[in-house]
Amino acid sequence: MSAGEGVPMMSLDRAAWPAPATAERELRPLPAAPLKTESSFYAGYAWCLDVFPTVRDVSRRLRDELSRLGEAIEDWQRQEIALNAFMLSCAAADAVDDYVAGESYDFSPATVLPGMGALTGALQRVLDARRRYRARGQSGLRRWRGAWGSAQVEFLQAWLGDGHVDRAAMASRGAALAGLLDHELPEALSRRRVKVPAAFRTQDLAHHDVIELADRFVAAFPDRGRPVLALGLRTAGSYFAPLVCAWLKLRGYRDVEAATLRPKTGVAPWEQAALARCATRQGLAVVVDEPANTGATLACTSDLLARAGVPPPNTVLLLPVHPTRRDWNEASECLPLLRTTVITLEPEQWHKHRRLDPEPVAQQMQEYFAARGYAEVEVCPSREAERFNHRLQRLSEEKFHSRLKRVYEVRLRDRNGRSETRFVLAKSVGWGWLGYHAFLVAERLAEFVPPLLGLRGGVLYLEWLPDGVAPALPRDREELVLRAASYVAARVKRLGLPTDPQPELDRHHLKGMVLLAGELSRAFGSKHAGVLKRARLCRELARRACPVPTLIDAKMRLLEWVQGPGCFLKTDFEHHGMGKTELNLTDPAYDLAETSMNLGLSAAEERVLIQRYRQASGDEDVEGRLFPYKLVAGIYALKSAMSNLRDPRLRHRHQEFNQTYIEAADFLTVHTARFCGRRCGAPDAPAWRSPLVVLDVDGVVDKMIFGFPSTTAAGIEALATLHAHGLAVALNSARTLDEIREYSRTYGCAGGVAEYGSVAWDRVSNRTHVLVTEESRDQLQRLARALRRIPGVFLNDRYRHSLRAYSYEGGRTIPLPKAIVDGTIADLGLDRLRLHQTYVDSTVLAREVDKGKGLRALLALAGIEDAETVAIGDSEADLAMFRVASRSFAPRHISTKSTARMLGCRIAGATYQPGLLSAVRSIVHPHEDRCPRCERGAPAPADGLFWDLLKAADRHPLESLARALADPMSLQAFLR
Repeated sequence: MSAGEGVPMMSLDRAAWPAPATAERELRPLPAAPLKTESSFYAGYAWCLDVFPTVRDVSRRLRDELSRLGEAIEDWQRQEIALNAFMLSCAAADAVDDYVAGESYDFSPATVLPGMGALTGALQRVLDARRRYRARGQSGLRRWRGAWGSAQVEFLQAWLGDGHVDRAAMASRGAALAGLLDHELPEALSRRRVKVPAAFRTQDLAHHDVIELADRFVAAFPDRGRPVLALGLRTAGSYFAPLVCAWLKLRGYRDVEAATLRPKTGVAPWEQAALARCATRQGLAVVVDEPANTGATLACTSDLLARAGVPPPNTVLLLPVHPTRRDWNEASECLPLLRTTVITLEPEQWHKHRRLDPEPVAQQMQEYFAARGYAEVEVCPSREAERFNHRLQRLSEEKFHSRLKRVYEVRLRDRNGRSETRFVLAKSVGWGWLGYHAFLVAERLAEFVPPLLGLRGGVLYLEWLPDGVAPALPRDREELVLRAASYVAARVKRLGLPTDPQPELDRHHLKGMVLLAGELSRAFGSKHAGVLKRARLCRELARRACPVPTLIDAKMRLLEWVQGPGCFLKTDFEHHGMGKTELNLTDPAYDLAETSMNLGLSAAEERVLIQRYRQASGDEDVEGRLFPYKLVAGIYALKSAMSNLRDPRLRHRHQEFNQTYIEAADFLTVHTARFCGRRCGAPDAPAWRSPLVVLDVDGVVDKMIFGFPSTTAAGIEALATLHAHGLAVALNSARTLDEIREYSRTYGCAGGVAEYGSVAWDRVSNRTHVLVTEESRDQLQRLARALRRIPGVFLNDRYRHSLRAYSYEGGRTIPLPKAIVDGTIADLGLDRLRLHQTYVDSTVLAREVDKGKGLRALLALAGIEDAETVAIGDSEADLAMFRVASRSFAPRHISTKSTARMLGCRIAGATYQPGLLSAVRSIVHPHEDRCPRCERGAPAPADGLFWDLLKAADRHPLESLARALADPMSLQAFLR
């Protein structure tokens, strides 16, 4: 049973887990029966499923919370309501501060282009003047914001008090805060979506931790008369600064002011004035923020303060330290902080860490299990539970979004004296209303998730199923596909959002679309053009309507499923859809895309998945929305795997992440090919005939356009032209046999040769011929075992008849040093092998194979040895194919032009896919005439945006740059 963010509760390696100690493990899981007080309380917060409400929505929710402070309710509920009022008031303040500050630009990156300095300088002056003019019109809103901040601090003083809750004072201060909500805000501000503080959503922090840091400041700086500026770094600082200000006032500090800013986007005049007041009065600037990753933002803030006249000795940093970034201040960029005072709170001292100590957990278990009829409840130290916890820690991905979680053994005795032992998972899920979604999801999806016990103080309690069996593929494949489809559909039906926030999110929170736009922008062929076009791409992607906006799961990995009593259960189900660090996608098509990728579904299995989902959800249009989300899923998996491969703390899992990287890259390649292949007019039943056109794949059919291989508009047109003229097509590539089979089905080929001539496959008869001898295969296996023992070396096991070895560097695979591979081959006496270095890996082949021999084997397998063959390739490896072919062509970028010409190869005037199209036209019409079949061309894909990108990939980079510069949205590339 899984435990959270990237951490499975049950490994696929069943033997790695402890066996049940007693027959008590055979107990049926508990019924999902949370306390009625919790169910009724959290039921009123269905709106929290959308963590990006508008400012108008926040105002309405805040008014509701403030009106409930005087109700006769349980103490924990009143505390939650007061906490929500505080958090909603801060969300509104944060949105107002950003709105008033407006947008700022940094054109320094553009100055690398010749002649751009003067243009960007003038543009900067115009935009700065516009910002100042706009600011003058915001004076009334700034005055309201000042009153709001004062009312916030007074409310916090009444709530926090001196250890007791003054209900009358809270109601009075709450009414004053509510009164300010009557102020009419600008419509553009009211429609604005608020930002999410990661500290209270994904980082396990509570407001108690900010208060603890403030108390430590009190101990270090006891002078109550010295002015203090509580300076919060937005977004988290909008929540932290008022807390610090209120707490210091409660502790007797007489001159405390709160302010916020975003250091990396520049300082607004009124923010600069607050810094100047602190400097003039020799005050202390107390900087508060969420846990630091690198310390760069804090160093930038210290520099801003110093330039405003606040010297480093007068700067105090209050900083919670994240458990995965204990070394945050060791980087060189933190050197400016050496003269400041840094007050930290280690993760073991955080409020939620203490909440997960055995004693408070035991108290909570007593409440939950007593309500279920148990007379005695005891949380016991347990070797078995510790082994589970050790396993959880070992499988953690050690990221900022990795949740605090712990398993406990609970011994129970009912009123009849019968005893049993159960296990409970306690998992941090957020603070205040930012964590309520976990309870609602668990309750509404009870038949799909582990049994829910309850949610209290930001910690979700579930029964841990130690006997949960992980899915075993392929045995459970069909059942799991259907279960996953039903689960995604259930989320649509029960966790729908009233509106889709995605089109209105800012670029910092459109992570999924920004990620996709970043990769798709590579189609423009120029780094500069790509950067300029990203904002346009992102907006076009985000504007696509989702008819069923939903709090999606967004993590449909195989590891997240276990076999429960009679069905599979989804074990990590609540966090991943929305938040500061999440993809912030709301279309269930993404969950289906992830399911397809993580289960490695065939085209037929994917149809079953979609059909079941459509039947259960009523979402009939999902298939048409699926492809972009497949791209997001694959790209996100690639990026995550690469990030984990760079992390030395996760070295014990690097081989696992290498496998993830391979699978994600293959998924992107195959599904992009399927998408494009539907537009090339491929025949349903290809046949062998003469002439046969034999195509290399990489560099001819495909190009590394988006960070993974894909054809282009010209490539689709070339294939469509061949099929329209009735020519038989085959492939001859370095790709795996599985990829050759997939590409042949997708692009209508009769068969092909894989792995540089190592194996031939006839699609028509479904026969295969392997050219690698048993002796060579044995040597390849011996080399693979030797290379695996070298740290930092990885292999792609999908190559069955050759060997691919590589390392990772700079976000991609790179070949091993030639000396290492050659040396290993020589040391082992592997005389039947040869090394072929590429720019992405080191390929080791049997000496008896090449693309020419592979082509002969394919012709023999198909029974057309005497057929006329026309080969199109682009590399040295293709020369052997050219020697065998009757005729040959190559795009202009071929690396061995002179040798190719000596073999009779005709070099096209264009590179890559335009070069392929030129060659194909020469093949079908040697005299450069045209026919009606040529005029039909390739139909545009249904996805117009993707088709435009495929056409852009065929343009010259300078043309793409000129078009990008003419796009008004290019200005967005320089937003701070």
